[in-house]
Amino acid sequence: MPVPVYDVLDPATLEVIGQAPEHTENDVQAAIATARGAARAWAADREVRRGMLRLVAERIRARAPQLGRLLSREQGKVLMEAIGEFRLAADLFDYYADLAWNESEDLPQRDGRSLQVQYRPVGLVGTITPWNFPISLLCVKLAPALVAGCTVIAKPSATTPLSTMALVDLVNEVLPAGVLQVRTSSRRTVNVALASLPQVRKISFTGSTDVGTAVAASATASVKRVTLELGGNDPAIVLEDADLEATARGIVGSAFRNAGQVCMAVKRAYVPRHLQARFTEAIVAESAKLSLGHGIAEGTTMGPMHNQKQRETVRELVSSAVSSGARVAHGGGVGCDLPGYFMEPTIITDAVPGMGLVDEEQFGSALPIIGYDDLGEVIDHVNDGPFGLGASIWSPDLERARQAAFEIEAGTVWINQHTVVELDAPFGGWKTSGTGRERGAWGLHEYLEPRTINARTHG
Repeated sequence: MPVPVYDVLDPATLEVIGQAPEHTENDVQAAIATARGAARAWAADREVRRGMLRLVAERIRARAPQLGRLLSREQGKVLMEAIGEFRLAADLFDYYADLAWNESEDLPQRDGRSLQVQYRPVGLVGTITPWNFPISLLCVKLAPALVAGCTVIAKPSATTPLSTMALVDLVNEVLPAGVLQVRTSSRRTVNVALASLPQVRKISFTGSTDVGTAVAASATASVKRVTLELGGNDPAIVLEDADLEATARGIVGSAFRNAGQVCMAVKRAYVPRHLQARFTEAIVAESAKLSLGHGIAEGTTMGPMHNQKQRETVRELVSSAVSSGARVAHGGGVGCDLPGYFMEPTIITDAVPGMGLVDEEQFGSALPIIGYDDLGEVIDHVNDGPFGLGASIWSPDLERARQAAFEIEAGTVWINQHTVVELDAPFGGWKTSGTGRERGAWGLHEYLEPRTINARTHG
């Protein structure tokens, strides 16, 4: 009997561009059985795994333009950004193929005993990824999991499954059968199965805090290891000596990347009150340069928001802020003739703490600007909130910027930039923004279990 399917839409045109299987718990159980059959051989030889990851990277780079077009169509992002996701995926495979790490280490001998610590794959991994960066957020999990010797079942977002399915097909041209599989669903059926079935030994989740905490709670019953990269409400804090034009360029480039749908994007900007008017003008000037349109169309620099619900959430937050005394300095409309989920880059000035647009993660095409009189009060306000994914300080005085960064409770603090992540530096959140780390050696060790071999050598 064929597996039922559901439609996948282009968020710019609302056209059906493909279909994905409507998998069930039974389909997840079948994938688990297949993965278990492949696990021992896959974990046996690290050098074989490294070679396969390098070959995967080559194939991804060769096909990035075609794969990027598919991603742009189903997600909405600008084509070059979509192609860039696949190129980053290739970089991640190469990075983890080349990363040096010890599969074991010896501890000092004692009392006729030798001790060795071995680092073994954690086992079958379930990855659950969101719709905003379907490929890069999968491969930041997939590359270290595979090089560690784990098998993987990937669950993409219901609304962006096609690019993940295409990537898995490509990877499986190289990997042995059963090492990597994908399961899709328009419901939460697969998420629940991966989190609850005991044969899955680790969940690596990226998405909203609400869904992530529910997945983690379900995983607790079988004592799975869990990595959570959750929501963020990143502040950009502008100091009084900042170059306002350059700062505005950097903040707008972050705040409206992927129509503002980036967990680590600037989502609120704080500026000294006496500079607020000038800074708002600079932000508006930069925002006005963005050109809305279909992601695959030439000249488009910002695509639609991904779905109607997200756009309405942002609109409601903007409307509430204006009703409470804030002012729309730019945007607020649709900004495009296509029927999809477009929203102009919208700048809200005279915003204040306590407004939902300031204190919540709006995750879309709006940026509130908040004037401040005391830097310490801003840092206290930021730290009192539930989020701690990222933040940025903008000032030519690097020493002062570092001192301010030291006070901020966040997994990454940027200086004079934002939304810049590195292959070899840990990334993750504090507080409700997550637990565990991705990227670098920290990301690899999320997929390894240390084991002690304690041997009596004589006596």
